[in-house]
Amino acid sequence: MTQPKESPNRALILGGGQGGSAILEMLQNEALVDIVGVADRNPDAPAILLAKENGIPTYHDIEGAIKNCAPCIAFNLTGNEMVEDVAAGILGVGGIIGGLEAKLILKMVNRLKDAKEKLLFEATHDPLTGAYNRRHILAAMNEGIAQSRRYGFPYSVVLIDLDHFKSVNDTHGHPAGDAVLKSVVNTLQSNIRDVDILGRWGGEEFLVLLPHTPEAQAIIAAKKWLANVAAGSVALPDDSHIFVSFSAGVAEFSPGDANTSVETEAENLIRIADKYLYQAKEAGRNCIAGGGTTNQQT
Repeated sequence: MTQPKESPNRALILGGGQGGSAILEMLQNEALVDIVGVADRNPDAPAILLAKENGIPTYHDIEGAIKNCAPCIAFNLTGNEMVEDVAAGILGVGGIIGGLEAKLILKMVNRLKDAKEKLLFEATHDPLTGAYNRRHILAAMNEGIAQSRRYGFPYSVVLIDLDHFKSVNDTHGHPAGDAVLKSVVNTLQSNIRDVDILGRWGGEEFLVLLPHTPEAQAIIAAKKWLANVAAGSVALPDDSHIFVSFSAGVAEFSPGDANTSVETEAENLIRIADKYLYQAKEAGRNCIAGGGTTNQQT
């Protein structure tokens, strides 16, 4: 026999600050809870704004909110005990969660939120450099290519390979190689646009995605990155300093057959960028290649 589906509990959040916002985010995805309102005197409180974005009723009179939303369970995140007395008078003693109980719930919610954010970061980022990992950068490239193919805007990629990186590890040790990788990523992150996406492609290779960017502009951008990387020395763990450079291949997405999958288009784009990267290395490294041209860095 099929069991009747349990009706969701009605929940009202009192207090629109960071605590109220955290509780709202947690309860939004809970099937057993129906958020019937958020109340705060401040119309710009974080939880009030979040509630409006999600079509949840908002109130600026707390007592009015309790009366309007009853029966419900009220979470008191205001820190005001008088609010609990008012809520208990309307909803009954069991209708209000506040005081120490609310603080403990909020503490657990924040810990879960921090753990979730940490897991998400670890799943999408390279643990050494902090750049996006290969899995994430590939997914982002597939999405970018799909958007480019659909709307017709230019889309380019820059495939970067650090020059003579093996000799850094052989001469100075792997901790020095790690320092170089982190330094290059920091420099690149400081120079790319907010819309650009940097990821570690593998080893000493990095991939930068440049949406709404034709190849010629991507080459100009890559030359700027190279100039900044080559201009500064990298401090190694033994307090010595070395200078590093990179070679890069630039390719712009060109839509193929309409039946070609996005994944195949991505593979073709990387193949072209890798071909130009090889040309840059053949030209003596420390340069950018793309579109049939090689730009030597001076």
